[in-house]
Amino acid sequence: MSSNPDRSGVVDLFLDGRIDASVMARLNEFAYLKGRKGVILHLNSFGGSMREGLALGRRIRELGFTTQVGQNAGPSIRVEAGICESACVMLFAGGRFRLIQPESSVGVHQFGAADQVNSQQAMADAQIFSAATVNFLRDMGVSTQLFSLMAITPANAMQALSVADQINLGLVNAGKEIAVWNVESGQGGALTLKGVQSTISSTVEIQMICTTQQDVTVEVMVDGGATAGVRSANLLVDARTLAGVVGQAVRTDGQTTKFDFHPEADQLPEMLSAKSIGVSLHHASQRQSVHAIDLPARAGALMAGFVQLCHGKPKSTVQR
Repeated sequence: MSSNPDRSGVVDLFLDGRIDASVMARLNEFAYLKGRKGVILHLNSFGGSMREGLALGRRIRELGFTTQVGQNAGPSIRVEAGICESACVMLFAGGRFRLIQPESSVGVHQFGAADQVNSQQAMADAQIFSAATVNFLRDMGVSTQLFSLMAITPANAMQALSVADQINLGLVNAGKEIAVWNVESGQGGALTLKGVQSTISSTVEIQMICTTQQDVTVEVMVDGGATAGVRSANLLVDARTLAGVVGQAVRTDGQTTKFDFHPEADQLPEMLSAKSIGVSLHHASQRQSVHAIDLPARAGALMAGFVQLCHGKPKSTVQR
């Protein structure tokens, strides 16, 4: 394993070779990077011990590392396509963010016993590892259908997973977690709709707050994402600026920058029909950056109900 901590804040770690009991110690050499954004663990392995694969996958998630299938192509730290098969896929699934490398090969099959054992012991081991694998995939946010593909593929064969397969199974998440939305009671009992989504570079939190005047205000918080030097912000709906709604009271607390927006009642329907909501940040260096959160259908329904409870049904609604 090697690192390159000076390239635009990104740390590249490379795991190449058989997965065995020695890998955990090597991975733990980089435990000091736990929780740091931009740590990418590149995997290139034909597999090895399933037991170690499951343990390593959980350790990678605990450390918060991103995973991608690839290998180091030279001293300049240029990543090219790699191979991740069998137990290696458990390490891949362990990444908090799991990136697509279209040219890389990813494959699964049944796990097999490393040593000769009697049939009774083999059956017991198979039951234990089956349960452990299903629980692992569920905990990692990966579809348990992946285990089904493993189970129907003989140990002496390999089921290749296309990019479409990896996406559909949730094995890759393209550098962002699922947005989580819920309604809660804020300060003074104020009704608040809250959404949070983390990406490989930043975390965006949006709060829609029902004021005592029955107005809806929007507070957007961006954690990370190089928000230093931000002068102003615009509210974005499906990557388009919501006209006339400019961020006010820019506040920075450590790595978190907060913005307050006050959309008019007739602007709310556009937000209710959106697929994403975010902010466009205008930096002192004239640079702009965009940070957004997904708004799935369930969240849109929550938002519509929240607005109606706060100050009545909007003048018009747009079908999602």
